[in-house]
Amino acid sequence: MSGISKVSTITACYHKGKYLPEFLKELPHQTYFPDLEIVFDHNEPTTEELSLIDTFQKNYPGHIHHIITNPVQPLGVSWNRCLRESSGEYLTIWNIDDLRSPPSIEIQAHFLDDNPTIDIVGGNFYIVPSFPSKLGTFIDEARYPVEEMTKSMKLGPFFMFRKKLCEKAGYFDEQFRCANDFDLAMRLVHHGNAHILKDNLGYFLNEGAGASTKKGSLCPVEKTVIELRYGIYDRIDYQFLPKALKYNIYNIRAGDDWIPVSDYIPDYENLLETNFEKVSTRRFFMQFGTDIYRKLRELLKKNG
Repeated sequence: MSGISKVSTITACYHKGKYLPEFLKELPHQTYFPDLEIVFDHNEPTTEELSLIDTFQKNYPGHIHHIITNPVQPLGVSWNRCLRESSGEYLTIWNIDDLRSPPSIEIQAHFLDDNPTIDIVGGNFYIVPSFPSKLGTFIDEARYPVEEMTKSMKLGPFFMFRKKLCEKAGYFDEQFRCANDFDLAMRLVHHGNAHILKDNLGYFLNEGAGASTKKGSLCPVEKTVIELRYGIYDRIDYQFLPKALKYNIYNIRAGDDWIPVSDYIPDYENLLETNFEKVSTRRFFMQFGTDIYRKLRELLKKNG
């Protein structure tokens, strides 16, 4: 395998050693494996985990770009490191506690090859209660209209995108702890066309222990932050608003820097104002009171 791949994965690992043997076992089953680079940011790896990686590297040299990170860093930092270190023209998220169907990466990569006007490709998947089960609830993302891509996370957990899109959309926001992919997806779809495949791309684990699925997860709060950030006001669950307002809503963290969202979203202020006016003012007054209404107006004026 050469030093440059067509597809690179964004794969971070921290204290997930119990999933690693099956993840490594499944990698060569990908039909696109000969042209696949796994960019693996390994946070505080154990001796056992390093041994597994070493054995895989000997059997399949050149496929895993193994990065050791000590001490552990947040998910967004790890994913950004993977993104920067990747050599692929296309990037795709692959968490080690999720299984991909064997042809999934090949299907997505070939779709992007054959459709130069499409920049992001997602697909259907199953939510499973245990690893490595393939029995669960089928999620049909392909049934949603294209415009839904700018309002909710309908790309699925296995979406693939052209790396060059990050020149306009930016990288992952490192202040988030679990909704980093949702936030980046919202910026990607503002700069590129998205398509959802009807194929099953894999099996997303929900055993109530992950960053996005465990009890007390920050994901509902961070989802609210994203809805405020991109003017998706009609989807906000206002019970999470107080905690959401503690985030830096209108700036994206990249290392020590804070980058205005307006740098990445065309005509950003107009987008927020237009979407805000679409929401019934009366509903705000009746259900949430004038204080919250005024707070949102103040936030809109301060963005960027």
